[in-house]
Amino acid sequence: MRSRHDRPAWLALLTALALAVLVGAAGGSLAAFSLRGLDALLGLVWGKGVLAGAPSSRTLLAALAITLPVGLGLAVLRRTGGAPGAASASPALLPELPDTLRELRGSAGLSSAGWWRQLLSGALALLGGAPIGPEALLTRLVALISHGLWRGRDQALPAAAVAGSLGIFQAPLLGGAVLAGRRWSLLWRWLPGTLAGLAGFVTAGGGRALGGLAGVPYQWPDGGQQGLAALSVSVVAGLLGLLLGRVALAWRGLLRRCLRDDPPLWLTPATGLLLAFSGWCLPLAVFSGEQQLRPLLLDAPTGAPLLLLSGLAKLLLAALCLETGWRGGLFFPAILASACVGLGAHGLLPWWGEPQSWVAGVTGGTLSALLGAPVVALVLGLALLEGHAAGALLIGVLIGQLSTRVLSRGRLAASE
Repeated sequence: MRSRHDRPAWLALLTALALAVLVGAAGGSLAAFSLRGLDALLGLVWGKGVLAGAPSSRTLLAALAITLPVGLGLAVLRRTGGAPGAASASPALLPELPDTLRELRGSAGLSSAGWWRQLLSGALALLGGAPIGPEALLTRLVALISHGLWRGRDQALPAAAVAGSLGIFQAPLLGGAVLAGRRWSLLWRWLPGTLAGLAGFVTAGGGRALGGLAGVPYQWPDGGQQGLAALSVSVVAGLLGLLLGRVALAWRGLLRRCLRDDPPLWLTPATGLLLAFSGWCLPLAVFSGEQQLRPLLLDAPTGAPLLLLSGLAKLLLAALCLETGWRGGLFFPAILASACVGLGAHGLLPWWGEPQSWVAGVTGGTLSALLGAPVVALVLGLALLEGHAAGALLIGVLIGQLSTRVLSRGRLAASE
């Protein structure tokens, strides 16, 4: 009598693919329902206009009454969770998305210690209006649930479920060929998990929660002169995005060196106070940004300096939040900040190129600098900008990658 382990290789592969599809679809659906629930709470706390990308209707006093208690709650979670250091050292903080993926790819698998503190801290940070994305929280939630269901059975199944949760980016390549790292043995779980997760995410209404760019017209160069202008704008915008990303990285590195991965507890509620004042002065500088992108592209606020300041402030605030206990993702804030800077640059030079070329070029340069992975930056940019000014995005990514290599060679030569 043949045992289960004696099944033909093709049957085992089909079974693995089918399981990956099922758990991926479940992961995508869970991410969509969780995102819709977070949006409902966000609208309840800050006003329904926030869900449409509008500034919050709350007064400064009301905003302080929201962000300060959230900051105090996060400080309590850090305090009761043990060492208040980085996410990798403390279960009280929500790990960032790369940390969760690194755990899944590691031999030890996912750690579920302090899981409720991780999820609660991530939800509180989002509800507090921090300029961080929901992807880190949703990915961790799906990973923890799938890890608990399939503990000791198949380590690759939680990876497939997490790949499904990445349907939030609506980019089928992310979970498979891009984020699987160099462990190609997991590709047969990541790729079908992502495809099924994208279907589950859209079916469960996750696309509506992200807002999207419906109604934003595509802009194409008309003739050689406009094409040349678009090309030159893409190069300059890519350099501007590279500078923006480098500034954000330098700022976060400075924070880590000063705080030594152990920020004082008072800094967490102080960050909440700063968020309230920032949202009052610069509404685009707070919240994750996925709902803010479409209104911004359709009807950008007047005042190029205000847009430039909003974009820079959003990235700097995001880095500050990540280092002081307001944990979350960086992808959506980076896209919105890049759009603000791109539109601000176009406002200063309205005769040069189209707004979308500026936005896409800056986005490509910023993502390339922040992620250090050109393929991930390109796929993310194409997905979140829905193909608008794809050529400018590609040029921005290439400029960021080439500049990174030049800088790396320069440091290597200096060290020698």
